[in-house]
Amino acid sequence: MKILIVDDHAETKCFGIIKECQKQGIEVEIKKAINPALRRICYEQQDIDAIVLDMGLGIYKDSYLLEVRGGDRVLRELLRRKYNIPVLIFSTTDSFYKDKCDFVVDQMTEWNVVQEQEKFYSFLEKIAEQ
Repeated sequence: MKILIVDDHAETKCFGIIKECQKQGIEVEIKKAINPALRRICYEQQDIDAIVLDMGLGIYKDSYLLEVRGGDRVLRELLRRKYNIPVLIFSTTDSFYKDKCDFVVDQMTEWNVVQEQEKFYSFLEKIAEQ
């Protein structure tokens, strides 16, 4: 099983998720920016079983911040392409598209709270069902 984490601070913010995946033998791939993540999802998604997504990713052009809701761009593209890859939003930033996407399993905001960790374990169970 492989989970793609799309987060510009994945090593620190998603440390608990990464550690738990390693413990369970789940492969983790990290993309820290929207364009590499979209390329990976849109053109090489066949081996991605699930996505952990930060909604507040910045979108830059020539070092200028254009947008701070890059996660919505990922959800919009998954919806447009009709990809049914399970997504767990791991962000305090809410999404405009979350309720329109039946593949969004849940949203968690932190790792160190038991109820939030339970959302991650439910996410893993959903992936295993597919």
